[in-house]
Amino acid sequence: MDRLDELINRYFDGQTTCAEERLIRQAFAQGSVPDELEVYRPLFTGLDKLSERHTHAGDAKPARRRRGLCSLRLRYWAGGVAAGLALYLVLTRILPGGTAESYVVIDGKRYTDPMLVQAKAREALGNVSYTDEELSNLLFPLEP
Repeated sequence: MDRLDELINRYFDGQTTCAEERLIRQAFAQGSVPDELEVYRPLFTGLDKLSERHTHAGDAKPARRRRGLCSLRLRYWAGGVAAGLALYLVLTRILPGGTAESYVVIDGKRYTDPMLVQAKAREALGNVSYTDEELSNLLFPLEP
């Protein structure tokens, strides 16, 4: 069983071949393992079961399902309709239908008179703008 201990050490170092790993799994499956190696039993018996399941699953070929030509055409047609609808929705959101109307809201009432809108816009810009002197004082304050 020194050989098994050596194989397990090589296994954990990643240096075993597939045949050697099979020998380790078989030794644990048969139960002929020294007591000091029993801690590895769950690992290698689990790997053995996974290996068996994998080989049995690989033996059977999955049944191929044949799709009808009509089904494929329907899918392409439905995909085209869905893509067209998505494109239509995107374009109607991006490109506005009419011209934008300017308006101003004063005391909760909407006004669309262009002259009033321009006057209120100028007034609002005047309220938030700075003169050159004010801007200079804000950016470069004089130290006392």
